[in-house]
Amino acid sequence: MSPTPGPRDGDRGETDAGAAFALARAVSVALHPFAVFLALTVLGVRALAPQAFAAAMAGVGAAVAVVWLFVWQRHRSGRWSTVDASHPSERPLLYLVLLLVLALVWWWMRDRAASLGHGIVAVAAMLVAAALFNRWIKLSLHMASLSFAAVALWPLAPTAAAIGLALLPLLGWARLRMRRHGAAEVIGGAVLGVGFAMGLRWLA
Repeated sequence: MSPTPGPRDGDRGETDAGAAFALARAVSVALHPFAVFLALTVLGVRALAPQAFAAAMAGVGAAVAVVWLFVWQRHRSGRWSTVDASHPSERPLLYLVLLLVLALVWWWMRDRAASLGHGIVAVAAMLVAAALFNRWIKLSLHMASLSFAAVALWPLAPTAAAIGLALLPLLGWARLRMRRHGAAEVIGGAVLGVGFAMGLRWLA
């Protein structure tokens, strides 16, 4: 009786590639800007304005839901190629919606947790900068969000900040593996987030 043939090299390569893509997708979902900013809100409000925790989570949760429904509708309708607005031409509308929603969050939080106002303005400024650069480079908002959160959290929750910084290379690999960005866009997004978080710390 002849031995049962094992998997061919080509099949094994396809399986490995599929597993790597699945891991990259899982990392991108787990470290999506929505998840990152929700975590940043939880830790920031607990440290700076614990009395406003419920109001802050309601406001940010509603904002995330509105933006998610918007991007899901754009992708479902075929207007966007992915829910990440992967094509540069899809980004201007995304930035506009994000800035409008951030303005509403700032208005909601102004009397409830004024200490978070600088952070909201810093995120808005970061998005404006990304929108301006979009003409030349589609910066990774995944990388910008995680690097911003990690640096901004350092004085408030250093352990969480260190974890965020340690996860940046993994997230960068995931965005490259999924072909959502090139290396310059990944690195540029991280630099953008660090820069505006440092500006926030200077203002605070």
